[in-house]
Amino acid sequence: MWELRRPNVQGLDYINVTERPLAVFSFWFLVVVAVAIFHIYRAWHVRKHPCSPVTLSETSSSKSARSQNTYQDCSGGNGVAESAAAESVIEVEESEGGSNVQFDGYRKVIGGEICWCLLILGPLQWICLYIVVLLDAYYSCQLTGINNLCFYGTYFIFGSYDRNGSVWAKGQQQILSVKVLSLVHIVRKVKDTLSRHERLDHTETVAVTRTEMGTLHFLSKGQRHLISEDGTLHLAHFDGGHTFRDFHKVAEGLSRQEARARYDKIGPNEMPYRPEAIWVSIAEEMFTLFKVYQFLIYSIWLWLSYLFVGALLLSIVLVAALITTANRRRAQFAIAKLTEYESNVEVKRDGNWTNIDFLNLIPGDVVKVYSNWSLPCDLLIIKGVCVCNESNLTGEAIPVHKYSSPENDSVYEADSPGGAHHTLFSGTQVLQAGAGDGSTEALGIVTATGMSTSKGRLLSMILFPEQMVFKYDEELPIVVGLLLCYAAVCFAMSLIFQYRNGQQSTWITKWSYCIAIISQIMSPLLPVSLEIGQIYASERLKNLGIFCLNAKRIATAGKIRVFCFDKTGTLTNGGLDFIGLRGVENSQFCPTQSPLKHDLIPNILLQGLATCHAVTKFGAQFVGNEVEVKMFSSVGWDLAEGVTTAQPYPTVFNRCTGDAITILRRNEFQHPRATMSVVIRDNTGELHVYCKGSFEKIQEVSSVASLPVDYIQTAKNHALNGCYVLGLSHKSLGKDFTVDSVNALTRDDLEADLNFIALLLFRNELKSDSHTAILDLRDGKVRPVMVTGDNAQCGLYIAKECAMVAENVQVFLQWQPMATISSRSSQALSTTDMVRVHQKGLEAGLTELAVTGKAFNDLCRLGRMQELLLYTRIFSRFTPADKVKVVSMCGDGGNDCGALRCAHAGLALSEAEASVVSPFTSKAKTITSAVELVREGRADLHTSFACYKFLIIYGLSFSILKLSFNWNGIIACTMDYIFIDGVAVLALGYTMNLSNPRTCLSKDRPTSSLLVAQNVASVLGLWIINLLFVLGALPFMSVQSDYVKWPARLSKRNAWWELGDNWETTVTFFTIYFQFITSSVVFTFGSTFRQPVFRNYLLMVSWLCIYVTMSLVLLLPHLSFTHLWQVDREEFNGPNATSPVLAAYQQDGGAPSAAMPPSFRRDLWILNVSNSVAVCLWQKVVVEGPVARMLRSRFPSSTPKFHL
Repeated sequence: MWELRRPNVQGLDYINVTERPLAVFSFWFLVVVAVAIFHIYRAWHVRKHPCSPVTLSETSSSKSARSQNTYQDCSGGNGVAESAAAESVIEVEESEGGSNVQFDGYRKVIGGEICWCLLILGPLQWICLYIVVLLDAYYSCQLTGINNLCFYGTYFIFGSYDRNGSVWAKGQQQILSVKVLSLVHIVRKVKDTLSRHERLDHTETVAVTRTEMGTLHFLSKGQRHLISEDGTLHLAHFDGGHTFRDFHKVAEGLSRQEARARYDKIGPNEMPYRPEAIWVSIAEEMFTLFKVYQFLIYSIWLWLSYLFVGALLLSIVLVAALITTANRRRAQFAIAKLTEYESNVEVKRDGNWTNIDFLNLIPGDVVKVYSNWSLPCDLLIIKGVCVCNESNLTGEAIPVHKYSSPENDSVYEADSPGGAHHTLFSGTQVLQAGAGDGSTEALGIVTATGMSTSKGRLLSMILFPEQMVFKYDEELPIVVGLLLCYAAVCFAMSLIFQYRNGQQSTWITKWSYCIAIISQIMSPLLPVSLEIGQIYASERLKNLGIFCLNAKRIATAGKIRVFCFDKTGTLTNGGLDFIGLRGVENSQFCPTQSPLKHDLIPNILLQGLATCHAVTKFGAQFVGNEVEVKMFSSVGWDLAEGVTTAQPYPTVFNRCTGDAITILRRNEFQHPRATMSVVIRDNTGELHVYCKGSFEKIQEVSSVASLPVDYIQTAKNHALNGCYVLGLSHKSLGKDFTVDSVNALTRDDLEADLNFIALLLFRNELKSDSHTAILDLRDGKVRPVMVTGDNAQCGLYIAKECAMVAENVQVFLQWQPMATISSRSSQALSTTDMVRVHQKGLEAGLTELAVTGKAFNDLCRLGRMQELLLYTRIFSRFTPADKVKVVSMCGDGGNDCGALRCAHAGLALSEAEASVVSPFTSKAKTITSAVELVREGRADLHTSFACYKFLIIYGLSFSILKLSFNWNGIIACTMDYIFIDGVAVLALGYTMNLSNPRTCLSKDRPTSSLLVAQNVASVLGLWIINLLFVLGALPFMSVQSDYVKWPARLSKRNAWWELGDNWETTVTFFTIYFQFITSSVVFTFGSTFRQPVFRNYLLMVSWLCIYVTMSLVLLLPHLSFTHLWQVDREEFNGPNATSPVLAAYQQDGGAPSAAMPPSFRRDLWILNVSNSVAVCLWQKVVVEGPVARMLRSRFPSSTPKFHL
């Protein structure tokens, strides 16, 4: 029963609204005029007083040395130096050797402040106006059920254009109810043209302030930049020296006047990071372009009286935004906690020791180093030794020995291997300073403070991460553009259809319904669909013990074709076992001997094992390189650090005989030199030099006469049998050398003219699961590669043990077979000639290459490495700097830190829960984690694209629904829309992301392109099939004997609640709705990268529940439950019709008609089931099945091929 209800407006006067729009438009006219005048003035001023941006070019070497970073002068001369505030636009572009940072200076003027305030007030005015209009429209609105939504309230504020407006409602007795394409390059050019700042990694507006001594400066990325009087910009940095001797020259500390001057320029020793204000966090989250678009769309839905679904989705967006804001603030407080530090430091000022707050530390200060001290800055040790825990940097809680820097002219770089041995890094823990009992004083000189420290740089990596732009990121604007074009066509067609159907409506109503089409084609959830899967993948990885700092990197892991592995500690166990040595007698090798087996070892060799190392002692534990600890422990001697003035040097002594040997000088191991050496004094007073290093380097520094003829062959044979081989050489200095004369010798002098005395043999066993993991990767078409600092022969042994290299494959090093040790061919052939000779073997995978770090760099410099890269299996003798050049890396977090940070998908095997060493950290410390990472990466990509296609189909399908409705002048009931947006989109869209990855890696990689043929065919094919079934269902409906065409000309478009009681609504809605929910299953088939859709139990249960529910609604007879969907099983057009439109139709001469018969509803359901079967066959047979495989074989990918 329908009844007329009029708004109760007694006692209210309608307010004349004619002056309100004039006030609104007048304000915006003021805004436009003010901003235009200001921009004209700004353009005139810039032209009259030009000021070019200033750029800091920072090379890799300058980053390390951190010296003399000077900006180019501003050409106008008036630049930032005259400003009271400034904006710095920082642009970081990857370039060979470094990066560029660009600064634009702006003056602060009152005109700009006024325009800024007007631009802020403008949107706020519109938001307030929208709330007032919404409140006015729905005030006193009688909402009594799901389908009883009023379109008009009392309009008590503005009044109504229809004073006699009325609302028809149901009687109270009834229960109511989205290799790059060329288009990508065009998009890039458009972006660069429209907005230069869009392509910057980081931009911020900062204030220019003045210090107590008058120095102008500003903070950018936490670092202070100085503005000199002539307008040039400098990075606030003090260069304490280039060599170790430079730092030792200032070991007496600073004067108070020097300290004050430096503090004025450098600033406090702090990391100036504070959590942002709560309103800033909310604004940053709420006013992104995506969020504004969502709010606009849902605001339109609310205005269109789409109350339930609009309010539901708006609530979800708000809750999600609040959760994101809460997580953002939680992360900010966690980062702020990392920067918190309180301590007093004892420094030397004016020659006296004094306690100061750590904030007042400046570069050049000499400080005392204490045991159990968390370091507030970077220090260079100038006296004493320390044992540190550097797990915050490397992820490994292994004590590291640090010792006093030498007073020589060697270049000091804190990040280099040579400098790191003498540097205490900020944020690390000093476990022991001085001697083992901490009684000896240790001193350090401050080299960096604040954000310039190692901890500051790591914090900067977290706060300002490298921008990751994937293929689909660049293609998404193209998809949006195509959807906009389609939406524009639908918009125009909708207008035409609404004018054509003769329905009574105003242009505002027509325009509103056209906007509704655009809002569904351009789904506000589309950008989220490509990221939501990463969240679930990150959680699954976390459950596997793999922690991710940046979830977006998971997608990168899904595209990996080559995975590089470190050897020691990654493929093999972390520890090395010392198995013995092979001494030399009469220029021939002796049999293998080991002190662990109590073999009688010559004294000269025993002294070398006991002293040629950098082992120190922390309590009762030996600390140092694992190889050296095992070697020293094998002799059974003990170690005592220098603890007194009379004995300042480390001493080793034989526990049985009491013989003591003093270590007068140590030259730490350096990767470029591949050696370490010591000078010792034995118990007779004679001085000896021992040098230990790679067997190739020991061959170079040893006299030819001392080397056995088969030296290289023997060393390589041991390496090919899995031994880690080092050489040991010796020379005697006699008794005439003093300590001063020893220190006066250069390291090159000490490590020259040596006599080879032994090969040291260590064995590193393969981890139990490395073999299986490598096979899994190869089965998944991922090429495993070894990148190691060890020699190529030992690398080959491990590569064969773990199945990285097959037994039938021949590996060449310098174009000589490694399996047979032979002299180099006298015939010199170029790289091109050798590739041509071995071309067939390389392409067939029967021949592979090994390359040393030196050869790799030479080939890169000559431009020849690229053609050999995919044929190279073993990269040996690689320094940490060489390892940085890899793409995906798995290492133990030791000397791989640089490579793990720079790799696209670096995986650190570390005990730390989350490490700044790399994007991914595995607590399991096994390379099986690499397999899991690739599995999750591939599943994540496939899941993200499935959700993306699901929402594309959502827009395409319901655009057809809307066009059909506009053609016929009808609208679905509220429950229909709730089941579209509130049930299907949310429930199915959520559960689609719950598909787990496949248990084993497939032989294919998922695409990362939105516009690849497979994705386009999947979406368009599905849509075309669905469209054909819709075009078949509507004519099938029209030939039914009881069908009566909806009399649109007798209805009002704004009276939407009257427009759903007809056959057209029922047929169109159910046909398209079944198509839409079926697409969620079709796009989740998986099996290649994910488990079959039937294993996603929550999705299948959700889909079945919705499918069965809608089937029952369509097939069951009239019930109070089914009535909510207003299916035309009711006799809407019966005699004395209650519907105003159908009543008017009968009064106009139309005949009553029967309800939709059960037989037709059954046939319609069968048609929908057939539609579901057809799209499933399209996806499984054409898109993912034999048709797709046939096309791939006929049109193969242009991606370079290589053997696994």
